[in-house]
Amino acid sequence: AKGAEFTLRLPLADTQQTEDRQPPARAELRPAEGQRILVVDDNMDAARTLELLLKSLGHRLRVAFSGTEALRIAPEFDPHIVLLDIGMPGLDGYEVARRLRAMDRGETLRIVAVTGWGQEADRVRSREAGFDVHLVKPVDPNDLARVLDDKNV
Repeated sequence: AKGAEFTLRLPLADTQQTEDRQPPARAELRPAEGQRILVVDDNMDAARTLELLLKSLGHRLRVAFSGTEALRIAPEFDPHIVLLDIGMPGLDGYEVARRLRAMDRGETLRIVAVTGWGQEADRVRSREAGFDVHLVKPVDPNDLARVLDDKNV
């Protein structure tokens, strides 16, 4: 039988240092007012994770895995907020944002980019396409909480 053997040695924690350490800051995600949120992401795991988190906070959710599906769902679901990935095959998030803005009541919709694209040029392009906020994955839960709480974004 061939194989490899690995040994991992970890130092014991200094109990004095551990006791003095403050716990890490927790996200201020708390139960909300039950906003209707449409999550759009071709990455099913990312979309489902956001869905579970936001449902646990009292929001009503729909999930779309493509831009075309998002545009089909949006008119009947009438979301308050769309969390929209930009880099999707077919209709990308920029085009979906433009089309959502062109829909009836699209001017009151809050569209949030939730994307891996974080360069300044990406942020400018998202603003031009109609996004209100640009969040870069992995999204900090505190940033997400601020976006969901901010009615004036």
